[in-house]
Amino acid sequence: MKSSVTSIVLLFCIPVCGQKSVNDTLKRYYQDSLIIHKNFKDGGISNKLTVKVINPCNSEKNRFDGAVTLISATVKNKNYSNSIDYNYPYAQSGLIHVKAENISINNIDKHQAVLIPFTYCGNWDNDTKVSYIILYNRKKYLHHIKYYCEQEGKCKLKDNLNVTLKDLPSKLRLKVLKDLETKYNQSNDFY
Repeated sequence: MKSSVTSIVLLFCIPVCGQKSVNDTLKRYYQDSLIIHKNFKDGGISNKLTVKVINPCNSEKNRFDGAVTLISATVKNKNYSNSIDYNYPYAQSGLIHVKAENISINNIDKHQAVLIPFTYCGNWDNDTKVSYIILYNRKKYLHHIKYYCEQEGKCKLKDNLNVTLKDLPSKLRLKVLKDLETKYNQSNDFY
């Protein structure tokens, strides 16, 4: 019970990278959530990944924008917990979109790297982006990578990834680069 309360407090109170926490008046706009669980082993230790999105993109409900949208990711095992929260500041222009099948767990230098890519839906134009939450070796990373999608649907990277991803260890950076170059080439890859 205590860990559940702690997780809820962390989700709503602790900002990421100097980001301000969500104002309490916006919490009334929380309409639904998406929760994804994955279990994996890192060495011989069992880990549980939980990804939660408050007010996710939902085409069935015609919800593509709103007052607030948040994503949190937590990896827990019997000895350790690591989490990250991100409050998307432009929810009025689009909500966070996560596909469970795009979340991957990769063995890099004898540690498991959790890659959680997410995109945005809403007032879409030619400029778009994919964001990555990465949990690796007791560290957490959040990157936003810009793309430009042409009218024909073909998309190209707009960022200098050597600069954008410079804080990642080299083998992890190569894995993220490969994902970005192979998984996000067409506009429908973002939805």
